[in-house]
Amino acid sequence: MKIGIFVTVAALGLALFAVPDAHGNEGSDLHMQIFGGNVVSSDTDGIPTPIDGGAITAIQSGQTKGSGSPSLFSSAALEAVDFSNLPTPGCPAAMPLGSGISATIVFIYDDGSLLSLTTGPGSSYCSDGVNFTVNFVGTVVGGNGRFEGATGTWEGTTQTFPGGRFTGEISVDLN
Repeated sequence: MKIGIFVTVAALGLALFAVPDAHGNEGSDLHMQIFGGNVVSSDTDGIPTPIDGGAITAIQSGQTKGSGSPSLFSSAALEAVDFSNLPTPGCPAAMPLGSGISATIVFIYDDGSLLSLTTGPGSSYCSDGVNFTVNFVGTVVGGNGRFEGATGTWEGTTQTFPGGRFTGEISVDLN
């Protein structure tokens, strides 16, 4: 009987300390550094270029560091720049082109758990035409496994660079 109790306590201790920020319990905060590759729907000489003034779409895949280090997959649509209003309000002079962005991000954990996020109003990007900075805000729209029925909010930033790579950070506040 004593052996069973010690094994149970040891297993619980390992579960609590081995992955302290990788759980999906109510009230948890997740914070991850993100990095990976970015594929854009249309470009000219490697520079993202809208087709007929429409949105630029992009697909990203990558890895994270922190909060269980899940893989990530996302899709994004960058709204067209209003060239009659430059520099775009909220964008620095060095990156005068900008507009809104909508995205869905899915984190995929080793145990099969998924966490899905979508952007909301206030998500935007700024660009110099080659490099992009993005500020995201949005909601947690669910998940499975540890994140079954998850809700909450999130925010993040990313930077994209020539060659299709990106880096950034995302923080999630689960309800």
